[in-house]
Amino acid sequence: MSRLVQYCVLATTLLLAACGGGSSGGNGAGSGSSSPSGSSGGGGAVATTRYGTLLAFKISGLSYSTSDLGGTTDANGTWTYRCNTACGSTAFSIGSINLGDAANAGSVALREFTGGFELGVLSETTLRKGMFLVALDADADPSNGITLSSELATALNGKTLDFAAATFDADLAALVANLRGNTSLGASYRAGLLIPSRDVVRALLEQAEAVERGVYVESPIGATEVRKYVLRVADSSLAAYTGTSDSLRTTFVRGLRPALGGGLAVVPNTGPATYEVRAVSSRGITVAAPSYFDGVTKRVANVIVSADPNAAPSIGTFQLTAAAADLKSITSIKTSADVAYSSRPTPLGASGSDGARNLDEALKPRDPEFDQQGLDPAGVTIATDGTTWVCDRRGPFLLRLDAQGRSAERLGPAGDAGALPNVSRTLPKILEARQAGLGCGGVAMRPTSGDVLFSVAAPLDILGRTAKTARLVRLVSYNPRTLAIRQYGLPILDNEFSFQVLDLETLAENRVLALVRFRDGNATAPWLWEVRVFDLTSATEISSKVLTSGPNSSLALEYGTANDIASSNVTLATSFKVIELRTLGWSLDGPEGLAKLDSQTLLVMAQVNGGVTSRIVNGDPNLKVEEHQVDVNGLITPRAAGSTVAPTFAIVPNSAERREIVLWSIKLRTPLN
Repeated sequence: MSRLVQYCVLATTLLLAACGGGSSGGNGAGSGSSSPSGSSGGGGAVATTRYGTLLAFKISGLSYSTSDLGGTTDANGTWTYRCNTACGSTAFSIGSINLGDAANAGSVALREFTGGFELGVLSETTLRKGMFLVALDADADPSNGITLSSELATALNGKTLDFAAATFDADLAALVANLRGNTSLGASYRAGLLIPSRDVVRALLEQAEAVERGVYVESPIGATEVRKYVLRVADSSLAAYTGTSDSLRTTFVRGLRPALGGGLAVVPNTGPATYEVRAVSSRGITVAAPSYFDGVTKRVANVIVSADPNAAPSIGTFQLTAAAADLKSITSIKTSADVAYSSRPTPLGASGSDGARNLDEALKPRDPEFDQQGLDPAGVTIATDGTTWVCDRRGPFLLRLDAQGRSAERLGPAGDAGALPNVSRTLPKILEARQAGLGCGGVAMRPTSGDVLFSVAAPLDILGRTAKTARLVRLVSYNPRTLAIRQYGLPILDNEFSFQVLDLETLAENRVLALVRFRDGNATAPWLWEVRVFDLTSATEISSKVLTSGPNSSLALEYGTANDIASSNVTLATSFKVIELRTLGWSLDGPEGLAKLDSQTLLVMAQVNGGVTSRIVNGDPNLKVEEHQVDVNGLITPRAAGSTVAPTFAIVPNSAERREIVLWSIKLRTPLN
């Protein structure tokens, strides 16, 4: 806000009551700035000039018209209006295309335009308006605002677009095609025109309002209420970037967001007005690299983006209220010797290694490349006495932390992999067959026995044969007092492919709440994210169980069909769905954290990897980054068809809707029991 606007607010405090309050409701939209500006009817009452701001991407260059004022929104998406006995409304347009009217207020979201909400959620009309505006952005990056040039407004004079029409998608495509061919607009601008999906626009609109107002609230059909937050992160908790990517430095001027969200836990005895919640990070801010070929072996590779302590394996503590979510601290997870665990992989051949290589931005092996104290957390839980447990995607490892975040106990699977220092190899040997990067999916605490429960993140891949066919995921129960270890099977339904457990929470001694993802029907279907209850009451303890029926009799349960397992006198946990996130409007990848606030309210958090990603420039457009290959000389293959230019590797900001740390508080229609 400018000094002039701030002065106007102070100068007219006593006049605000005469303006009708300047609020349009909706999540705390406050009154705009005001200053005396003559009279405007109303029996001689003094009118005041106020300033409103569009929360939808801070759109500049948008034409506005009130009953007596008009102009275009400025660089902050601000317009001017007057209040007398009421503040009236403003009509917005670009060229001859009308976006609609909104009641004047200090801040207005796109959903607060007429017809912006429908059945408790963003209307189709609102999403279409968002698609139109994002498609026209001058730099194709709505995270820094949407700029509509005067040349664009001129180009849209005489054009029409009906946001309620059944033909809208075709009409918008035709309009954008027309603009691409309009040479009065810059060539680079025309080349960058791209129509976003509804899912992208939904996420952007929700996040824009959550950033400005602290929370965005909906009432979708599948829940009583969903409060959608963007975690507010102070500069002291950001991670410095010192690499070579100019686009990262330009986009994240203050620093990268920590990679929190791999697991969630509510601190016992907090709430309901203010909850204290802890979120565990992943191994750090990393991106995929081309597979590394050393002349003999090709291995998956990654690049660690930041070496900042805030980007190392950490636990963040944030406060959650009905109005906002604020990160208060972030603490590195440390060894018993008070040394911070690193993001680097454990040495090749050692326990926890999945064979991945650790490269720098030039795609050369780092020095040092590996670390015996490398960690990749996936879940966190807190006992009533404050003891914290964390599990790890690699080993899987299970860690007990003291009050200072130091590892007082680190358990790993028995087996043939090389030993690591300070690791007690007491977990079942079969866990060494975990898939790469899918050692642990989440951890929770059984309330009566005090057992620590953790789930393998995906089916075991025994001898490389069972990852895609196994019908169960193993759940391990460890008692810290007696050291007893038990195993149970969580069922995978026949229509579920690529099944993964993302986080755990306990409801009762034998009832576990899990955030899972899977593809429904086939291995290429879109991901579904579901919160599911698993009941262990009648489940068989499977530590010593093998198949006794079917063609793979005497082999591990992972080799069997559901019928083979049942015929082997093994009962898996029963399960039922609580909620599916897409039905609530979840449109992002990466929900990985789950916690229970109370018997009717769940918290789900996304893991956004610092808001960064990687890409191959001039590579094969049909391949992912990791499907390319790089050799010891830095040569990336394959290149784009017909190109004579060698491919290059780049670390870049992720798409705008995938840069914020997003969390949802979901109030269910029926309490959990």
